[in-house]
Parts: sequence; structure tokens; C-alpha cells
Amino acid sequence: MIVFGLNGFVNFIPVPEFHDFMKLLVDSGYIYLVKGIEVIGGSLLLIPRFANAGLLLITPVVVNICAYHLFLDHRNWPVSLILALLNIAIIYSRRADFGKFLFGFGNPTNNKTTN
Repeated sequence: MIVFGLNGFVNFIPVPEFHDFMKLLVDSGYIYLVKGIEVIGGSLLLIPRFANAGLLLITPVVVNICAYHLFLDHRNWPVSLILALLNIAIIYSRRADFGKFLFGFGNPTNNKTTN
């Protein structure tokens, strides 16, 4: 997420021709907000203490990326699928933190794991 977010600002990875909706996001400047959220959320995922905050920022972006490639621009749908699966894997690995919030079980205040 950090690399692709930074690419929105620096453009070091070549990007194919935009779909009309993406042109609208770029022309309006809204894409900079989305890319900023990607960079901040991805950075927070690298810090274990703030990983949950990173997930809360990144997950809606991932859902929108998947929806964009599912409904509008089918060229990179495998990448969006991989991104969604990785996001689900991270959420699953932190299910004790999100259990109470999402499913009504778990102890979000106890982050200690025992083997």
C-alpha cells in the first residue's frame, strides 16, 4: 500500500491509460486524499502498536479498489483480489483485537498470546 500510495504522488511506476472514473478522481484532486490514506495506513501497519488503526484506514480503500476493478476496469482484478486476501489475512491474524467489535467475542484489551 505504501509503494502504490507514494506512486500517486511521485509516479515512479508506469500507469496504463486511466478509466474515465479514474480520470475524474485525478482531475478533481481527490486521488491525493486516497493515496495519502494508503501511505498513512500502510505505514501504520508496519508499527505493531498502530496496526489496528492502519487496518481501519486501509480496509475501506481496499474494498473500493476491489469494487473499481470488479465493476469498472477489469484489467488488474487479480491484483485487487490478492490485496483483498492479504487484508483479510491481516484482519484474521488480529482477530482477538477485532473479535469483540466484529463478532461479539474476544478480549480486545488482552493482546498477550501464550504458546
